[in-house]
Amino acid sequence: MKRLLIAIICFSLAATAYTAYVIAQRQAALHEVSRDLDSWSVSQTLSEYMRLEHELAEYQLGMPGVNAGELRLRVDILLGRLDQLKEGSLGRFMQEKPARAQLLAGLHDVLWAVDKQLDAPPPVDFHLELEKMGALDAPMTTLAASVIAAKTAQIDAQEEDLQKLHLLYTALAGSLMLCGIALILMLLRQNGLLRGTQSDMNQLVDDLRVASTEMLEQSNQMAHLANHDYLTGLANRMLFRQELDDRLRAAANGGASVAVFFLDLDGFKDVNDTLGHDVGDDLLEEVGARLQYSTTDADLVCRLGGDEFSVLSTASTQEEAVEQAQSLIAEMSDPYIINGRAINVGVSVGICLTHGELESDTVLKQADLALYEAKRLGRGRAYVFRQELQTRFLGRKSLEADLRRALIKGEFEVHYQPQADARTDLICGYEALLRWNHPTRGRVLPSDFIPVAEETGLIHAIGDWVLRTACREATKWKQPLSIAVNLSPVQFRNRTLPLSVRQALDESGLDPRRLELEITESTLLEHSELTQEALSSFKKSGVQIAMDDFGTGYSSLGTLRKFHFNRIKIDQSFTRDVPNGRDAVAIITLVIGVARSLGIETTAEGVETEEQLVHLKQLGCDKIQGYFIGKPGPVSTLAPHLY
Repeated sequence: MKRLLIAIICFSLAATAYTAYVIAQRQAALHEVSRDLDSWSVSQTLSEYMRLEHELAEYQLGMPGVNAGELRLRVDILLGRLDQLKEGSLGRFMQEKPARAQLLAGLHDVLWAVDKQLDAPPPVDFHLELEKMGALDAPMTTLAASVIAAKTAQIDAQEEDLQKLHLLYTALAGSLMLCGIALILMLLRQNGLLRGTQSDMNQLVDDLRVASTEMLEQSNQMAHLANHDYLTGLANRMLFRQELDDRLRAAANGGASVAVFFLDLDGFKDVNDTLGHDVGDDLLEEVGARLQYSTTDADLVCRLGGDEFSVLSTASTQEEAVEQAQSLIAEMSDPYIINGRAINVGVSVGICLTHGELESDTVLKQADLALYEAKRLGRGRAYVFRQELQTRFLGRKSLEADLRRALIKGEFEVHYQPQADARTDLICGYEALLRWNHPTRGRVLPSDFIPVAEETGLIHAIGDWVLRTACREATKWKQPLSIAVNLSPVQFRNRTLPLSVRQALDESGLDPRRLELEITESTLLEHSELTQEALSSFKKSGVQIAMDDFGTGYSSLGTLRKFHFNRIKIDQSFTRDVPNGRDAVAIITLVIGVARSLGIETTAEGVETEEQLVHLKQLGCDKIQGYFIGKPGPVSTLAPHLY
């Protein structure tokens, strides 16, 4: 389009220039035509000449009506005509041939002769002049005819040139008109394109305006999402941290104290496992709404993640903080109605109260330690951070670090406690018990380090080591006694547990029927699906399964039927009261009766006296375990006949 426009403009300029040239040429031709009066001048000269000759003859004859003045006027006119014949194109024409030049000279002479005769006194005789003029009649007539013929030919040629110029001018004018029309069409199209472009630009501006508005809304939404939890709409950890820093700075400058509450739902995991995560999410939304309703506008409620919440409270004293925490616990413990179902969960609260002297990281750690202590003491409690928690935490961290090194350095040892057949009093098996001999701490109790191992995940590696060690040791015995190994509930969270048991059996070559795995009742409450899969795998491989500490937790007859245990171990809290404790005896009698009816054997733990042994035999217990039978000891203390 741009090149075409340039070409049209260049052509228009060239045509315009050429048109100007043609017009100039036409004007020149017209000028020539306007000046082509030579033939007329010669004709007039001939006419004047003939008239002079006629009047001169009449004057010579004395005819009335002719006088000398009139003749003189005629002579002067002819002299003037002669001057015109000598000038311009006519003069050039007269000089082309000598005859024409001689004719002019002769005519001039005769006129001057007539003029002199007119000046002479009368009578005047013009016979000689009339003879000369008569001789010039034919040449004058011929001259007039020649001039007329020449000018006629010149006029024809000029007319032809004018015709050509007219045609050329018409063509150029038509071309210019076409160029003009083309330019108009191009301008119209260009205007249409410009209007379309302007419309597109307006639409683009509108789209950009809408997009800008949407981007602003999205930016605001993203800013809100960046600082708020997507599920509950509460402030998230980032906003909580910013607000905590601001309040700590204000408190350090003399402002109000800062109370931080860490809240953790009690029993929320069971809701997720039994009712599904959708119900769990609905429950979290209800918890968030109830927390906001139960706090003031000055308090900031936040969801840290999972089922953990926090509150930045305006409580200024420990008493106010504890009172508010207890109020939250009571409010949060009311049943929640989710999809027409009543759900009961509690909440534990850890409290850290500061006047701005601590950093936010320290405040958060202290609130977390207080929450951990509240959960350790039991559900539905509030606990205010005290410095001894930090000391205990540091000791726990030190114990955790030592525990990681203990497995590498071989500080663990497996002790074996014998189990006797109640009917024959013979040793029928051993229970493998883990012991830790710390190089500086000395003997560390399992109750101290097992919880740490479970929380840190080290229990998986430690449990595998105990299992392999016990199986390897049992294969060395001459007698096919059973070996019992305890499994932590945490180990069942790992889907590779059945594989670990299989590898321990394969590596040692132990008969699976000699291995007895002991699990606690709490194991059945956590990860029931994984637990069911693991127990089913054990049963298929021939491994025996025992429920440890039966009667101290939440066991039921339905649980016994569902998992098909091979053995029930009666907790020592019941055997300790035998035979004097009537309630204990009644419970043991009931457990043994139920187990026998289901084809499950029983083992009584914690038997320390002969009287307990005799009474348990009478009640029908199958196996006996306790200090009266034998204390746990290393491999070196086992009976020599085993090897």
